[in-house]
Amino acid sequence: MSIIEYIGSIGGIVGVFGYLIFLAYKATVKQLRDDRKFMEDRLTKLIENDHQTREAHTKALTEMTTLLIRLNGRLK
Repeated sequence: MSIIEYIGSIGGIVGVFGYLIFLAYKATVKQLRDDRKFMEDRLTKLIENDHQTREAHTKALTEMTTLLIRLNGRLK
């Protein structure tokens, strides 16, 4: 006897529909968890990439400032 036949014998058609709704809910919750985990991982990668980009820009600006100071002299 399958689970749907067992539920149908106890609760009738309402029991079967209730079980099917429960299965749909369970699948939806799993999908939402997977989506949330994917988005958290994606956001973490973006934050790490942003940090690396800022370091590279800071280094470039520092080098440009040093070059301009050497070429033009320091302003007083």
